[in-house]
Amino acid sequence: MTVLPAPRGVLRWLTLLLVSMLLMVSGACAARAPAPLHDLPEAVSVTTAGPSNSLIHATRTSAGVILVDLGWWGAEEPLEEELARLGVGLDDVTDVLLTHAHRDHIRAWPLVSHAVFHMARAEVDHFHGVAEPEAVVPRVADRLLPPERPAPGEVEVQAFSGDTMLVFGADTVRTFLVPGHTAGSAAYLMGEVLFVGDAVAHTLTGGPQPALALYSDDAALARESLHTLRARLRNLGLEPAWICTAHARCEEGGDAFWDRVLAFY
Repeated sequence: MTVLPAPRGVLRWLTLLLVSMLLMVSGACAARAPAPLHDLPEAVSVTTAGPSNSLIHATRTSAGVILVDLGWWGAEEPLEEELARLGVGLDDVTDVLLTHAHRDHIRAWPLVSHAVFHMARAEVDHFHGVAEPEAVVPRVADRLLPPERPAPGEVEVQAFSGDTMLVFGADTVRTFLVPGHTAGSAAYLMGEVLFVGDAVAHTLTGGPQPALALYSDDAALARESLHTLRARLRNLGLEPAWICTAHARCEEGGDAFWDRVLAFY
């Protein structure tokens, strides 16, 4: 005799399946390994399981280990393996840089709850689950299958309200606000690699392109943020050699990249 799961269990699994299918259709899950990360010695990137290929990037600095984003399904094992390749462990992680707080980029937070979490101020309430995403797919998914999130005060959060620089020992990271995909989406420039989160997306049929509307709070604002990001980088005399999304797609930087992205719509 076959025993069926309880209705709530069915709903949870159907929700997870629906989210996975939507990610696969959108191409946010595009399975391409990141390009080599130049000028980032002692840095490693891994992707977590599930359909979205969510990126976790680890860099060892003179002040400790910095992570960019925290992955999705099964993030625990890849993260520990990634850190082992740097000769460090979870306790050595001192800081986490979140590009945004969608469920597929925060999974491993309990493993590094001792670290300082950096994010844009507009993203803090979403990170804690106090505010819902405006975007259709993330909002429905969070309502039907709420992800585990830290309660306010459970982890240390340092929020920034504008473009700034973070100092980690002898190393610096530049932060850039790129709202649109979420209210507090941010990009981080580490060495010659710019981590843009989901401000840049890929689909199965094209890309790179601005953030996808179904997954974004304000797609028009997301496109405008990329225009201004390019201008801000130029004004600072910065030209990242590589631009990496939160789903492990890395492209060579330069005018060719920006022209393709900004001409998409």
